[in-house]
Amino acid sequence: MDWLHKDWILEDRLYSPKRRIDNKISWQRPHIIGEIKSTKMEDRDMGYHSLNEKLFYYLLELDPEVIRYYVQPVEIAIKHLDSEGQVKSWMHVPDALVFRQKQLPLLVQIKETPKEQSKTFLRCNRACSLHAQRTEWKYQVIYPKTLPEKVLINLKFLSQFRKSRKYYKQWIGQVMNKASYLEGASIIELALSFSGLTDYRIILPLIFHLITKGQLGVNILEKVSEQSRFSVGNVMNPFELAFRPGGYLDEVTQF
Repeated sequence: MDWLHKDWILEDRLYSPKRRIDNKISWQRPHIIGEIKSTKMEDRDMGYHSLNEKLFYYLLELDPEVIRYYVQPVEIAIKHLDSEGQVKSWMHVPDALVFRQKQLPLLVQIKETPKEQSKTFLRCNRACSLHAQRTEWKYQVIYPKTLPEKVLINLKFLSQFRKSRKYYKQWIGQVMNKASYLEGASIIELALSFSGLTDYRIILPLIFHLITKGQLGVNILEKVSEQSRFSVGNVMNPFELAFRPGGYLDEVTQF
């Protein structure tokens, strides 16, 4: 599906957050809630309830094929019988709805560990799966902390370069031009190629920023550093390894 030319007005209304970020259990698990500013969502603050959610949202922010995503997007009724045999229900809110270019919308539940297999967890899975089928979405349960250690390190490292800075505009064209004929060189070599024009340390964060925007590519399965070799564009988009069937994200997905 082509998501590039939508106006998102309807989706913004339908999939606004259905629950509030609170700190009710901070005495049990301190410092696990917060917000990240999303470049995919016009710099909106995207709330998270756990470090797992935060890691997954970093992945979404850095994947150039993710066009848009919503947190706590829908309420799904979970029905059950009480002790007297009466039908009761409560509302469950999945963690995210992801719109990735040329793919069906993906409804996501984010969990700490595959060992979480309680009756409530399984009941929510069934309800979310049925909801996804009715709406022609996909549904997955994802365990971000079980991603490869180098991927987790890279997500945290690159996330600090997502924000654009004013001076980037004057250099982006020149960096991309040089990158086109230095492709395969290291990031530091590309930065040092500007030494005759400016301090290479001005260019270095811009290069990492261009990686977060998908204009330059690196191997996310290896530790990203100044010595990493880069490619131009998404010819070998490393995030495809996460979302394609059999990719490393699929390996830590269970339902």
